[in-house]
Amino acid sequence: MMKDAIRVLLVAPNDDSRQVLQQLLSGIGTVWLAETCTAYHGMAKRVAEIVPDLVLVDIDHDPEQAVFLIQSIAQSHPGVVVLPASRAPDSSILLRVIRAGAREFLTLPTHANEINDTLNRLFNRHNEVGAATDRDPQVIAVTGAAGGVGCTSLAVNLAIALARTNTTEVILADLDLLLGCVDACLDIVTNNTLFNVVQNIDRLDLTLLKRSVTRHGSGLFVLPHPTAMEDAAKIDPDVLRRVLMLLKAAFPAVILDTSKGLQTSDFLAFEMADVILMVVQLDLTCLRNTARLLHLFHQFDGLSEKVKLVVNRTGSNDTEISPKKAEETLKMPIHFNIPNATKVYRAARAKGVPIDEVAAGTRPHQSVLSIARALRPSAAVVEVKPKRGLFAALF
Repeated sequence: MMKDAIRVLLVAPNDDSRQVLQQLLSGIGTVWLAETCTAYHGMAKRVAEIVPDLVLVDIDHDPEQAVFLIQSIAQSHPGVVVLPASRAPDSSILLRVIRAGAREFLTLPTHANEINDTLNRLFNRHNEVGAATDRDPQVIAVTGAAGGVGCTSLAVNLAIALARTNTTEVILADLDLLLGCVDACLDIVTNNTLFNVVQNIDRLDLTLLKRSVTRHGSGLFVLPHPTAMEDAAKIDPDVLRRVLMLLKAAFPAVILDTSKGLQTSDFLAFEMADVILMVVQLDLTCLRNTARLLHLFHQFDGLSEKVKLVVNRTGSNDTEISPKKAEETLKMPIHFNIPNATKVYRAARAKGVPIDEVAAGTRPHQSVLSIARALRPSAAVVEVKPKRGLFAALF
């Protein structure tokens, strides 16, 4: 049984086959039809942008182009499963698509049960050979044991760094339902918030979902916290879980900024996450609370194994504890360091822009880029050349 929805990209130039396959896929509960395309040309690029779990290709319209597409996907995206389909496959075509990288073949017409059985075989085998573990972490939660340690700044700038790759779609969701500030950090004013998505959960498809979130100029999709505080109390945890599942099905990279208040929404984020970035500062109070939080995480199966420590404001004059002592206390290595750059972050927040717009190429920007590269090494994270302005001159 597959735990998460399978994101499917359907490539079907033939109208009749496309309509039948769309209808069949819509009746399978484990499938999320991310997108339907009517041409083979350009689909390899689209696969790189949305990173589906499976590409279902109707090859009848033009077998030559279809085989070339299958081969391109298999070579460029080995983590993506390709399933060709045909109404009248002959032995030569079967052999070619298998050589191109397909693992099974779907004969049309078919039934939902047959597609479901094929998907179970494909993805069980996919997991057994460890292919799924080769994927970049898809859901990244950012949290901390106290407010003000820099969690939102990291979440915003990490999401921007990933979004600027232009190779994958990234969404940043603000799960600090009461006091979130992702929208302010990016100067976003919108009526489309998490609460609106929750209200419309039963009629959302991929198109409506993407219309319900805001697109930042960097290309980043943003889902802000509810506008009215009282709306936060109206969000049912089970519905929020469904929303997070839809985000995971629709976007190759999901960044979740948590509340740091250990609300239900935070634990849903931790459960969903592949990686939990826990932001700490090297002072006694923060370290003590981080140790308490990690102790809590150890009580939930598999949760502490997701954690990667991020020390923020390294080099600050306010540092009370050495990194080595922090690692000994927390019994965990420090994975990432972000240098102290209070002026840069204040300037960026005052303007409602990410730090690469006020201090591109500087040490604080480079530290965010290094985290982005470490978490999603397949993404070509863009390194902007330093700007020789006021803030660039400080580093």
